[in-house]
Amino acid sequence: MTCRKLLLPILCFISFYTSAQNFGGNPAALKWQQVNTAFSRVIFPKGLDSQANRISNIVRLLDSTTTSTIGNRHRKWNIVLLNQTTIPNAYVRLAPVISELNLLPGQDNFSNGSVRWDDNLIIHEDRHMQQLANFNNGLTKAFSFFLGQEGQLFANGITIPDYFFEGDAVWQETLVSAQGRGRMPFFYNGLRSLQLSNKNYSWMKLRSGSLVDYTPDHYELGYQLVAYGYEKYGADFWRKVTDDAVRFKGLFYPFNKAIEKYSGRTYSQFRQDALDYFKIQTTPKLKAEPELSYLTPVKKNTVADYQFPVYINNDSILVTKRSYKEINAFYLIAHGREQKISVKKIVIDDYFSYNNGRVVYASYQTDPRWGNRNYSNIELLNIYTKEKRRLTFKSKYFSPVINKEGTEILAVNVEVNGGNNLHRIDGHSGKLVHIIPNPHNYFFTQSSYIDNNAAISAVRNPAGEMALVQVNLTTGETATVTPFSFNVVGFPFVKNDTVYYSAMDNQSPADKIFAVSLKDKKIYRLTANVNGVYQPAVGPNGNLIFSAFTANGYRLSSLAAGEIKWQLEDDTAITPVTEIGTAKSLKGQGAGALYQASSEKNPVSKYRKSFHLFNFHSWRPFVSDPEYGYSFYSDNILTSFTNTLTYTYNRNDRSHTLGFDAIYAGWFPYLDLGTSASFDRQVDTALGKTVHFNSAKINAGFYIPLSFTGGTTSKYLNFGASYNVEQLYYRGIGKNILANAGVNYASAFLSFSNVSQQALQQINPRWAQSVSLSYRDAFNYRNSHKLVASASLYLPGLSTNHSLVIAGAFQKRDTLNDLFSNNFPYSRGYDALSQPTMYKAGINYHFPLFYPDWGFGNMVFFQRIRMNVFYDHTSVSAKADNGSTGYLKNRSTGAELYFDTKLWNALPAIFEIRFSHLLDPNYRNPTVKNRWEIVIPISLIPN
Repeated sequence: MTCRKLLLPILCFISFYTSAQNFGGNPAALKWQQVNTAFSRVIFPKGLDSQANRISNIVRLLDSTTTSTIGNRHRKWNIVLLNQTTIPNAYVRLAPVISELNLLPGQDNFSNGSVRWDDNLIIHEDRHMQQLANFNNGLTKAFSFFLGQEGQLFANGITIPDYFFEGDAVWQETLVSAQGRGRMPFFYNGLRSLQLSNKNYSWMKLRSGSLVDYTPDHYELGYQLVAYGYEKYGADFWRKVTDDAVRFKGLFYPFNKAIEKYSGRTYSQFRQDALDYFKIQTTPKLKAEPELSYLTPVKKNTVADYQFPVYINNDSILVTKRSYKEINAFYLIAHGREQKISVKKIVIDDYFSYNNGRVVYASYQTDPRWGNRNYSNIELLNIYTKEKRRLTFKSKYFSPVINKEGTEILAVNVEVNGGNNLHRIDGHSGKLVHIIPNPHNYFFTQSSYIDNNAAISAVRNPAGEMALVQVNLTTGETATVTPFSFNVVGFPFVKNDTVYYSAMDNQSPADKIFAVSLKDKKIYRLTANVNGVYQPAVGPNGNLIFSAFTANGYRLSSLAAGEIKWQLEDDTAITPVTEIGTAKSLKGQGAGALYQASSEKNPVSKYRKSFHLFNFHSWRPFVSDPEYGYSFYSDNILTSFTNTLTYTYNRNDRSHTLGFDAIYAGWFPYLDLGTSASFDRQVDTALGKTVHFNSAKINAGFYIPLSFTGGTTSKYLNFGASYNVEQLYYRGIGKNILANAGVNYASAFLSFSNVSQQALQQINPRWAQSVSLSYRDAFNYRNSHKLVASASLYLPGLSTNHSLVIAGAFQKRDTLNDLFSNNFPYSRGYDALSQPTMYKAGINYHFPLFYPDWGFGNMVFFQRIRMNVFYDHTSVSAKADNGSTGYLKNRSTGAELYFDTKLWNALPAIFEIRFSHLLDPNYRNPTVKNRWEIVIPISLIPN
């Protein structure tokens, strides 16, 4: 049996803080500036001075108003503003100290809220900065001493659960603003849907997630626990809990023990108390209305989302649908039957518009080279002919709607400088017809045509309030249809003189369907649902259809025209935003602090790309007997230069090696440079003498990683080359016997993959191809060279989640001893040979066995157990005694059992047990006929 030893998963915890980062992702042409104060360094592309200045002032304000609830330490943070990406996101990390804010706002008002986007980002991410600045106490400092900033991340990862980090950050955004997700009913849909369906999942399942059942994310779960702690036990509760935890008080499960210490409740009791408390706050005991009637069924062993329904006629509904088993596609639903129209291209937002047989929506497209620059293009689909066309290229259009005639499209355009306008676009050519002025500086989201001269749009004003406005499509003049407030509105649908839309409801914490008359601006509440409902549409016969959030996914529900209760509402019932369960604690220190931010102008200066190129932040030991050493890691703030300094000691020959490797990704190609020097190496000769020598090595190269994500697939092309020189310098007796020698060799590689979209339960994409080539040649050493090629083809299996993979490989090298490392994918189970000519073919069939959703000790949770049965056939060239060349076969068959798990309720890890039956002799180990192996995921083992 072969088994790899499981070591502490340092790298997995670190990955939480690095997954959002694109190395070398910023276009080389960007000019960077900075606002540098004692509290933060805000780095931004030229032209974003006002946003950078405001972010700097907010950081300074929050440092003085909210830090005390998590600790007393302050740390200056580097904050990088990105304006080239269409993905609304942000992150904070150590190693190095950096935060990146993607400044382009999202279109989904209910998940993002309406507070000014850069404000929303910084008040959330600033809390992570405060957390990390104060979570380096006690025993955590020892981790920092031995591992640097990565050491703190590791210690924080094993003492503080991820749900606290995010729940506490959502708490801050709710505390300091007039909105925040803690005040938004949408944020409670997940846990409330489980409670309404009596789905009492275990704590481990709620924390780890499931591949067959819906579970809320750690933001929602974490907020309810964190908010309850503040409300019940005071503003200093979590400061005391986290301080004990990072000091490892109690050693094992210190966070849980600290909660027990300061709350007087066991950890499990505290959790349940928090969830029960918010259940009472968010779910009425008596339901005033009957249950919703659903048009779409519950799918077994999956979660299915039906969204943005629209009537084609009284009997047919067009909808976008995705599930854990199926990728996103358009479906026509008629008389209870579903017909797939077309797979949807890769999107950020599921929103689409339909009229007269035509569908328009926005698709995602990457820049081939720069990972932090991407686009949102308008796609056109004819549901009858299935014809698809991309109307715009390298654009930033969102939430497009098409007019009744299909001749014009109205879309939101967002500029890199933050500007926002509605654009009128030709429905056939995709050419820009007219830029509608935006005199009030609104941020536009979803819209709906009234006629070809006017439209209704859900907008956010600069103060972060939302309303529906009527827009003149020529002049840009607007008329308010619903009052501005921090209550979120969205998804307007115009039918005659009435606008139907979704909005927050202050009478109960659930988003509902409303309607407003364009004639008299009277507002009516149409639904009395307990959980959120969205995306209304009205059919020719007046029936209302919408998408309802449930524990089984978004399901379609409808009300007949005669069943709709038009309940008149006044502004006082609509405009205020109510607290949900934490009215006392949300009045504490820092409440509303966002609106006290200074407008002081801070100095703006140039930010040099060369600043802190060498920025060592972490160090890590490594052991690979007989070699032992330490590596020191450096990354600059703009994530364009990474380098590593390494010391290695070899206990066999007692030699010492110093090495340096660096990659610069600020230009179009990545430039790679490495050098090392070894001292006092030694080797024993056949004459019983020991030869001492030193060696020096240098390598330089380049590679170009390209990404072509767009349409229905993602394509990746990576190619490059390097040149390596190694020189040996003999010492002592060696220099009298041997001449100093050098080895020069070059290498080149190319890899390409084409991958289709993949649903959550699908083990592999149902359609994908990959090809890789590598060639190495030592010019001055025995004509040594090696070519290795491999390819894989991924195909659908017999069932939706099954996968057939056909693989092949080829190797051709010189006939001397192999100078280069062996990277040929040999038949499984064998001790690999490396002959001059080798061929390999293999077939794999992957399929799921069970979805246990079971774990133990909050340490390991099993989400899925799956299997792969395989057959490998390798042919290798071999010389016979008479000098002729023949081929030997190494064939194997067997099975691999995979365990898809979550470790500590947070870290995804795949464990594998492999059995290989050898059909031919194992030439390097002839006694082996069967081989068992246990494979541990490499990401768990420190490098």
